[in-house]
Amino acid sequence: MIDYIKRGVELILRIEWESKLAKHVDEYFCKVNVWRECDLFPEELRGLVRDGAVGESIKVNYQAGKLLPFNKEKVFECKAWQCSPPDKLKHIKLRKGRFYPLGYFRGIPGIYAGNPYPGRILAIENNGDFILDANHPLSYYDLKFEAKILNIFEKTSELGGRCKDHMEIFLLGPGMQARYYNEPTDFGIDEKEAFLREDKSPDTIFYAEPRLIGHIDRVCHENLVRFYAQNLPKSGRILDLMSSYESHLPSGEYEIWGLGINEIELRENLQLNERIVKDLNAEPSLPFKDEFFDAIVCDLSIEYVIKPLELLKEVKRVLKKGGKFFFSFSNRYFPSKVIRSWIDMHEFERMGFVLELLTRTEGLGNLKTYSLRGYTRPIDDKWSIACNLSDPLYVVYGERVS
Repeated sequence: MIDYIKRGVELILRIEWESKLAKHVDEYFCKVNVWRECDLFPEELRGLVRDGAVGESIKVNYQAGKLLPFNKEKVFECKAWQCSPPDKLKHIKLRKGRFYPLGYFRGIPGIYAGNPYPGRILAIENNGDFILDANHPLSYYDLKFEAKILNIFEKTSELGGRCKDHMEIFLLGPGMQARYYNEPTDFGIDEKEAFLREDKSPDTIFYAEPRLIGHIDRVCHENLVRFYAQNLPKSGRILDLMSSYESHLPSGEYEIWGLGINEIELRENLQLNERIVKDLNAEPSLPFKDEFFDAIVCDLSIEYVIKPLELLKEVKRVLKKGGKFFFSFSNRYFPSKVIRSWIDMHEFERMGFVLELLTRTEGLGNLKTYSLRGYTRPIDDKWSIACNLSDPLYVVYGERVS
């Protein structure tokens, strides 16, 4: 047995929770220095972290407000002048239901400049006054929590540095994808400005040069493939929507149709059985008959779509009843081609944005979200010097219900 002082543990942390709009699962991978960091976990988990074996897990159900307490005194009635974001972000407009770093606000007890934790705008008056909720966004929900040991290793040395509060890191983000009491979040979906882009030229120009590379790192790619292996049907006709050089689909008895904008990229994608070249931002209709596909995946692309509601109607039309659809993304994108509103959203809010789009398409339902963060970027990845974390994975999915 490894001595407690030298023990290191690889954990996967998981929460399941449910909002009025969707069911949610958030996961986080972490490597724990047991001697330093065990006491930072909730008391219920410390025995597992300190003494558990590989494959062992613990499940704890927390009622709303138990793990993350709610305090009504952290809901503030604010004057318009109390919103004071940094100078380079003065363009940001407060919107009902949206989250903003608490450091954007001043003159509020307990909130300091530079505070990175999220606060939610619950209401906005015509004169600009607003109500700010500084409680954790998950404090409203019952949580099913699980921690599982994936690996145990022996530390060879103790080099100093700071402790990591893995629970705090894990829980910074989840909850932001949900509405507040099922009131629609104002993402500006009805405003044309939300879907403007820096580069207004036709996409056929920007994507004319083939990019024969993956757009997420290998670990994130493998995690997405694993997710699809668990959630896609085991066989059937699949549409890889806005496809490119690489698909993220598992092996199976699939007939995979790829629709993308660059012919060379599609030709080089060996997973595809059929290939169709089309610019969906120029014309969002899909060239398929009704109820043609068993499942549709749209990976790393929804953030570029300038007419998403029109596209979602087409997704519903060509999907069989009971068929599943998936929209996945990470935190990487082409800045000049991404829609304007995407840039100003927190990564977890982006799942909420996609959920809001889906609710406007009658017949798409049983909505769910999934997030996975914390894995290490491959050492041979050219970006590993700048960031040793693998790209995070976010998925919003559901099925055609009518």
